[in-house]
Amino acid sequence: MILTIFSFIVVLTILVFVHEMGHYLAARHVGVRVDQFSIGFPPRMIGRRWGETEYLISWIPLGGYVRLFGQNLDDEDASNPRNYASKSILQRFYILVAGPMANLVLALLVMPLVYIVGVDTPGYRLEPARIATVSEGSAAAKAGFAPEDRIVSFGGEATATWNDVFRQIEFRAIEVGTVPVVVERAGGQVELAVPMTAFGRTEPFGWGPHIEPVAGRVSPGTPAERSGILPGDRILSVQGQPIGRWDAISREIQKHQGAPAAFAIERNGERLTLEIAAEFNEEVETWLIGISPVMERERHGPVEAFAKGTRRLFDITLMTFAFLGNLITGQGSMDQIGGPVKIGAFIGEAARTSVSSLAFLMAVISLQLGIFNLLPIPALDGGHIFYFLLPEAVKGAPLRPKLRAQIQTVGFSLLILLMVFVTYNDILQLLS
Repeated sequence: MILTIFSFIVVLTILVFVHEMGHYLAARHVGVRVDQFSIGFPPRMIGRRWGETEYLISWIPLGGYVRLFGQNLDDEDASNPRNYASKSILQRFYILVAGPMANLVLALLVMPLVYIVGVDTPGYRLEPARIATVSEGSAAAKAGFAPEDRIVSFGGEATATWNDVFRQIEFRAIEVGTVPVVVERAGGQVELAVPMTAFGRTEPFGWGPHIEPVAGRVSPGTPAERSGILPGDRILSVQGQPIGRWDAISREIQKHQGAPAAFAIERNGERLTLEIAAEFNEEVETWLIGISPVMERERHGPVEAFAKGTRRLFDITLMTFAFLGNLITGQGSMDQIGGPVKIGAFIGEAARTSVSSLAFLMAVISLQLGIFNLLPIPALDGGHIFYFLLPEAVKGAPLRPKLRAQIQTVGFSLLILLMVFVTYNDILQLLS
């Protein structure tokens, strides 16, 4: 919990700082006086004035703001060259888009770094997309998948590895129809029609990938470590029963209910036999020996990392706009919108996984923060552009002060209601 809260505050502070710094630098660039620069919302925690700007850290770490001289109705003065209201429409547009654009630039910088440092991924995801098991009655079974199928294409895109399959599932997650999936089966090819909505359900889709029975990580203090199993050992059999894939290890372990069993392993071409007694894990309610599958780290050079990073961000951008389109047309679900609680949980999980995972998530959130702030919602940057600058550009004069105040009030009210709703929804989903 402490790691989750700390990671959430650090990541959010970085994203807010970058966003507000974009506004700040643009305002200073065109000569607008910046009265306050705050990380967090009031009440104020600490602050200090340097020059004409007061820099603050406030108690509510869910955003921030830059207060510009002349941006509020009560201090507008078009005759003062340092006043926001005195600037041209193009200059004010520049100030407003600078915040979201700073978040987009941050995402473009961080995502390639993720691929340079390396992304830890389960080893099977880099292997051909072979299916080991299909649960009876599952969505996978109903779609027609069978054990030993190899997925060769998904939605018309070739899928050489499981990574390719999962990328297609993620990219098409907002689709509501069926997608053609071609599998190789018994020397031939079969085309299946797979409903994408089945992947968005709370229950698993129902297929199990083929994972080689090779020990990756051996957890300290577990039966596997005490018996002498090492990373890289291949499990050949358990108590004489041949093991051809990872899921068979657990199946055989459960049969013995903690009684000692003979594990035949292969290590550097040599065959060894170790005796291991599994221990019951109360948390997951199953017998375990303490090994996990092989993890691989994907690393790329700067050029390839930049290409992969930008492609990934492009895909996420398309998915985001497609989701917004589905939401507007009533085909999307509000359950897919994450509020502070869900985002905090994701950040905490990423922090526990690896630095790369945390950096990846920060890039994604920064990208979506930039996109979300450009939406025509009155309280956001896009709202200022759409409701204030656009009408002024068309009619040649700003909206009446009373109307502008009403639009702002409605916008803030809707934004607060949305935040309350998504937070409440986050809590319900985490408790369910």
